[in-house]
Amino acid sequence: MKPSRNDPCPCGSGNKYKKCCGKVIQIAPVRPVPASSERRECGDCTACCDGWLKSTIYGHEMRPGVRCHFVKDGGCTIYETRPESPCRQFICGWVDEGSPFPDSFKPTKLGVIIVQTTWRGQPAYRLAYGGRDLTKAELEWMMKFSQQTNRPFFYEQHGQTLGYGPAAFLEDMQMKMRRGIPLFESHAAAR
Repeated sequence: MKPSRNDPCPCGSGNKYKKCCGKVIQIAPVRPVPASSERRECGDCTACCDGWLKSTIYGHEMRPGVRCHFVKDGGCTIYETRPESPCRQFICGWVDEGSPFPDSFKPTKLGVIIVQTTWRGQPAYRLAYGGRDLTKAELEWMMKFSQQTNRPFFYEQHGQTLGYGPAAFLEDMQMKMRRGIPLFESHAAAR
């Protein structure tokens, strides 16, 4: 159950949620990690296929609690013949060439999957739940990154989807919520 603003913060600090983990604060921008000149490799990471995201691969449904039918220990069993959508079209924000995210943001380390999306034609990110919520330090890093680059992001905290970015982004999201429009573009099928 998600806490309301006046509930005690679930982190155990003793503060109200709105004064602790639910607080959105302005942070002075800092320089993000320089973009990597090399494309990273997934390696043993299969977070995008482990059932945290929704999709259908060759008729097999993948959803929270149900990993991709074709993922076994060690990786994808159909890697060479995997479908264009969603598999080949999906690019993890951590793996992508020129990724601005530090090594500690690898989904298997972070417990969150960085899904690339767009807002007004510009890069944005969805930090999809992949086993745990972001820590306060990780969320602060993302907020600083957002302020530095003007790239907004969505994230999930205590089962609730939240957004962070410029005022115009937040206004757009409020308008979409009022109209019942999806908050973000789902890239690679229903991801």
